[in-house]
Amino acid sequence: MHITSTMTFAATCDDVAAMLINPAFAEHVGKEIQALTVAVRPIEQGLAADFTLAAPDSARRIIGSQITVTELVTWQKPSADGTRVGRMTITLAGMPAESDGPLRLNPTDGGTDMVYDTNFTVKIPLVGKRLEEMTAKYLTQIIEACEKVGNDWLSSNRHP
Repeated sequence: MHITSTMTFAATCDDVAAMLINPAFAEHVGKEIQALTVAVRPIEQGLAADFTLAAPDSARRIIGSQITVTELVTWQKPSADGTRVGRMTITLAGMPAESDGPLRLNPTDGGTDMVYDTNFTVKIPLVGKRLEEMTAKYLTQIIEACEKVGNDWLSSNRHP
């Protein structure tokens, strides 16, 4: 399943990149998506966040009552024009499922646009496509929460 998203932030590319690898920001995203638990840890050039969520009723028979979504975000150094390139990998614990795609922060007159473009796959014979459709909403939910929480975060001057 192809997922693409463009988020707009009223801040510089550097501020947005720093926010996305800030553990406190990841915890705010977890609250926004009503995660049961959130665990964050720094990784080289980025951050890993585990969000444990209640599984949808329609998928519980296959995946259980909860699902843990792990998001890894990394950034390269900024280019001369301020553009930042990174990567976001999302996996689902206990499932052969993955979304791995580039992130790009582009400076705009009003701040920054972040573009994420990926393919989400669940590699389980016969039910993989159906599970992709059921669980893709979690990926979309996290992405949408990043934009909402991010703009609140940046406007409240909580960023470094």
